[in-house]
Amino acid sequence: MSSRVVRTGSLLLLAVVFTVGLTFATLELPYYVDGVLQNTIVTPNADSHVDAISRLKTELFMAHFHVRVIGYAGFFLLIGLIVAGFSTRRTGLAALGAVGVMLPAFAQFAGVMFFLAGLGVLNAIWLPVLDVSYELQNWGLVIRAPNDLLRWVLGEFGVHSPWPTIILFTGAGILIFLLGVYAWLTARSRGKAVADFWVYRISRHPQYLGWILWTYGAFLLIQLMRYPKRSWGIGASLPWLISTMVIIGVALMEELRMRRHHGEAYETYRRSAPFLFPVPRFVERVCAAPFRLLFKKDRPDRRREVAAVVGLWTVLLMVGSAAFYAGGLERTRVRLASPETRAAMVQELVAELESEPSARRQYQLAMDVASFGEPAVDPLVALLEREEASLRVLAAEALEALGSRRAVPALCRALSDSVENVRYRSVMALNASGTPETMACLSPLLDDPENHIRFEAVKGLARLGADVVLERVPEFLAAEGYWTRGQAVDALGDLGAESAVPVVEAYLTDEHEWVRRSAVIALLRIGSATARPALEGMLADEDFEVRIYAAEALKRLPSE
Repeated sequence: MSSRVVRTGSLLLLAVVFTVGLTFATLELPYYVDGVLQNTIVTPNADSHVDAISRLKTELFMAHFHVRVIGYAGFFLLIGLIVAGFSTRRTGLAALGAVGVMLPAFAQFAGVMFFLAGLGVLNAIWLPVLDVSYELQNWGLVIRAPNDLLRWVLGEFGVHSPWPTIILFTGAGILIFLLGVYAWLTARSRGKAVADFWVYRISRHPQYLGWILWTYGAFLLIQLMRYPKRSWGIGASLPWLISTMVIIGVALMEELRMRRHHGEAYETYRRSAPFLFPVPRFVERVCAAPFRLLFKKDRPDRRREVAAVVGLWTVLLMVGSAAFYAGGLERTRVRLASPETRAAMVQELVAELESEPSARRQYQLAMDVASFGEPAVDPLVALLEREEASLRVLAAEALEALGSRRAVPALCRALSDSVENVRYRSVMALNASGTPETMACLSPLLDDPENHIRFEAVKGLARLGADVVLERVPEFLAAEGYWTRGQAVDALGDLGAESAVPVVEAYLTDEHEWVRRSAVIALLRIGSATARPALEGMLADEDFEVRIYAAEALKRLPSE
């Protein structure tokens, strides 16, 4: 009796240690690794994709350190591990690939602006996907459905916090994983080839089920992260979806091996326990339907059949994400609605906006109106002419988000508004439209009494190539604030005129590194070979970003 208790206690302790270690690695280790990386690897302290200049800086940084090469190599290595695992029956390789695919999701623990800073460096692994389209990552959003359903049910009972479902999925995953490891160790200690007791009666793969629930809880936790203006990086949904489907494929492959090695003993057990967790019979039939359609049977018997069913379901779930969860179910309803229905929806939102007392809610409603695209232009133009100044400001902000050329005439009229913020937001909206028609509207604003309005007019005219910018930009280049000087140099880069090169070069010696960075980038964007000597001198600058941008600029500029 004593030896049995010792053995049971030892196995339980081993299972607990293993589970606690894995839990730490999943939920706590990311914070530690992120801190270490942020303190040892220096990256730009800026939002990596907020605008064109930020995107250019990001590309220069990535090129300098060969990040894209490393990321592509890592991505295809993981895909190779998954393919090799399925091809050679070495499920450990496929499982390793699945874990690697999921790792970039933990980059979300890095609360930084630059998407490669700290743990964000893992985002590099998904660059092949992000390079195709940033929107592709939304092809995993269907995985939110279980949590959304539970949140809706809890909401009916007055529970609106996200924490109950996070705790439920994470806690259930840890518990099931622990019980699965303990039962597996117990089976091995008893000499049983097939573990068919305790938790194995409700799941033939409790460790995999535990891992899936556990990482799903981590996915939900990641959704609570708040980043300071970060605009880029891979989300957690698509990595989780692909990783989970590979794990399911690994479980199916292991079943083939168990049936091959243990024959009828495993078949008897298989008929007595569900695959991952108990579900109604009709759900099993729905899950098996695509496979039955392809192979005229209910379950795979060969590796290629496993790969086919897992690949098919992965594609179906990704298509479901794109169709129903990219932008949310409400956006799907909008996309499927008739033009008349969409117009009615816009009018309803506008009416709600007009009567809403909360300024924050009004702003959200204005952005919701803008999300309808061109059908929202006319209602927003009508708001731009309302008596309430706050509504006119909101209309200009929404039109800026739209960037529609149809709104240009109305926005030009709004430039004579007596309210400063209406004029300012209208300038921003005109700049967002990017049409040459705005040049005649913006030029008079160069004499606007408000400094920030004049500045936005200068930037807009620079993007349109107006030479008058060279005459007016010195006013802002002489500003005390480094941010204004940097923005003025950026405007000269937007202008792209070779005649601006000497003016920009003068700011390569500015006291603030932000202005020097802007000057280097502006010279690269102008693209004149005459800037090469000045840029060569910046290779010894004390700021590492200046050095990187100068080195990459010299590679791209033509020779004299």
